[in-house]
Amino acid sequence: MSISRPRRQFAAAVATLSLLATAACSSGGGEQGERSDTGAQVAKKDRSGGTLNIGLGADPGGVDAAVVNQVWRTVARALADSLVFYNPETKRVEPWLATSWTVSDDARVYSFELRDDVTFHDGTKLTAKVVKANLESLNRPGIHSSAKTVVQGIRTIKTPSEHKVTVEFAEPNAAFLVSLSRAYGGIVSEKTARLPVEKRQNWLDGSGPFYLEEYVPNQRIVLKKRADYDWAPKYFDHDGPAYLDEVVYKIIPEDSVRNGAVIGGDELQFIYWVNAKYLPQFESAGLTISKTLNPATGTELPVNTSSTFLKDVRVRQALQSGVDRDAFVKIDSGGIDEPATGPLSKDNPYHSDQSALLKYDPERSKSLLKQAGWTKTGKDGIRVNAAGERLSLRVPADDAGWQVLQDQWKKLGIELVLDPPLPAEANEKLLSGEYDIAYWYASSPDPDVLRANYGKTTGSNRSFIADDDKTGKKLDRLLQEQNQTIDQAERQKLVDQASHILVEQAYEIPVSNDIDIWAYSPRLHDIKPVGLDQYLINAWLAKK
Repeated sequence: MSISRPRRQFAAAVATLSLLATAACSSGGGEQGERSDTGAQVAKKDRSGGTLNIGLGADPGGVDAAVVNQVWRTVARALADSLVFYNPETKRVEPWLATSWTVSDDARVYSFELRDDVTFHDGTKLTAKVVKANLESLNRPGIHSSAKTVVQGIRTIKTPSEHKVTVEFAEPNAAFLVSLSRAYGGIVSEKTARLPVEKRQNWLDGSGPFYLEEYVPNQRIVLKKRADYDWAPKYFDHDGPAYLDEVVYKIIPEDSVRNGAVIGGDELQFIYWVNAKYLPQFESAGLTISKTLNPATGTELPVNTSSTFLKDVRVRQALQSGVDRDAFVKIDSGGIDEPATGPLSKDNPYHSDQSALLKYDPERSKSLLKQAGWTKTGKDGIRVNAAGERLSLRVPADDAGWQVLQDQWKKLGIELVLDPPLPAEANEKLLSGEYDIAYWYASSPDPDVLRANYGKTTGSNRSFIADDDKTGKKLDRLLQEQNQTIDQAERQKLVDQASHILVEQAYEIPVSNDIDIWAYSPRLHDIKPVGLDQYLINAWLAKK
């Protein structure tokens, strides 16, 4: 989960709770470009060597996904492995650093058996004590909220043997295994786990296939291959170390420079988060294009129900039916993204189709606004109530997408003031309640992202639901119960009910399901998007 996705400015599943999950091998999630026959015919033994240069539009702010945003999709996944692996095709959790696990019938107690051959970059070994230190470290001030959700509610962590760890929750937690699979739950050495949080931004020792050689903020991040790595998930069908000798992330803010470099193929061989307007250029240059649908929420707008004008559900519902989602994605992403059909993406195993409540109906919106007392319109086209107040709402961003919403809602007589905070203040201000409508973007393939975002008993309560809101109380109960329910069918019913309330009451406004685009050199093979994470264990460069 991250504060926001890098905007393109254009004009789990319930985990399988078995002792040992089934492994699978596949080509990875997302739509891959055509592979050349030459690349496919290169034997594995001949794929080793070379430096992969990856272009980033901005410095991620650190290397530890438990501390900073966005790095979980890039650097962090190469540095730190997780206890379990989420298979995007089977929608199941499979072994990784943990060889097996058991889960109590009430989803409160999780016991893991660990591999005994894993080491960290600093040479220390993976043990139950190290895992305990990792989980405890995620509950400290400064750790990002996404990582904190992994350990929220843990009562005790026990280490009955060197390679067995047992985690007990105060309440059932059906999402724990999927949460553990995320990069922000990656296991680091005990020394790294105990470092002050600010130091973890700049350095970490993980157990991944690469180690951190150098981090120069706003310039580059250099990773080197670990020669002793040999514990990749079975999904990748890979024994031994990675093929690449080195991976260099280069910070290149200018689109034109970054694009030219990857088209040339010498300075860069890969770039993320491609602006849709550049796709024809990349495709004509012969680059490989990969598209991956976000498995969580996509672009969603939490609505502040404590805001003066948005306490009235009719105003919130007017906003909901006043969004033309088809027009939004055409402008915001060049038509690459998909209009939202509910709070969860279609790629989420618990997707709940609420599209009937998301139809664009501006006439309904105008009727609702009149019912709410917004019957007059000022000279500027903005509605005014009996007290002479203008229907003006403040939001924390200003980009192509928000400008589309600004224009759509202005046609209803609603003013949208685009007032972004400083990046360093964004997370705090989004949770402060000072904005009428905020934004959020989640990536975890489990429905518990809804509780994490909108839960009141536990969760961030991003809609600021009041104590006396009876419907809000029902929503909170459903969100809490779905994370305490192992049975998949029963959990789906709870998610469906919660999704309906979220949309019908307009506690949130689902706008689009994001599709991430990667563009890379035809020399680069087998780079896998798993969910939205980038895995480099199988990536290799064909010789020139």
